[in-house]
Amino acid sequence: MTDSTNHTDAERESLYELTSLGAVHAAHALSSILGHEIAACAPRIQQIDREWADSHWGTGVIFEVDGELSGLVAILLPTIHRKVLGALLLGKDTPRDQELATRSALRELGNIVASHTLSGIADRLGTRILLSVPTLVMENADVAFLDRLAESGTARCIETEFSDAEGEIHARLVFAAQTKPEL
Repeated sequence: MTDSTNHTDAERESLYELTSLGAVHAAHALSSILGHEIAACAPRIQQIDREWADSHWGTGVIFEVDGELSGLVAILLPTIHRKVLGALLLGKDTPRDQELATRSALRELGNIVASHTLSGIADRLGTRILLSVPTLVMENADVAFLDRLAESGTARCIETEFSDAEGEIHARLVFAAQTKPEL
């Protein structure tokens, strides 16, 4: 199965349930790393088109996923929240090359969150799911993700938004599966 628009209702429900489980793991990972309580909203299935990319999500870390589930997963951040996250991740010591350090910290944050997300899903499926090397996108990450989806022929994804109580941290986890899970 190569296009998530062809998933049956049962397959979509299964993907939704798996993404919900992964989102819980992602929220826990974000909370632990950032020292802030991060909550996940309920996942929602989204039709992907040019209107989906609204330029709000300027920064992102994108991965290819392979195994029982294949496809793409991304952690997207508003550009303004990228600076807050960079400061939290780097702490009080300002590195000589702040931009390089921020990029490295964001890539690692994305790697940890995606790994926790897919580890929870893989555990439920009793299988392995592998992540590619992360691709960090510092501008127009939503468009970059959309372009990668278009290349894969995927037209739907399941997304979950995360935030802290103060609204200082905001992120979006997007998962576009191309193969059907069997629970």
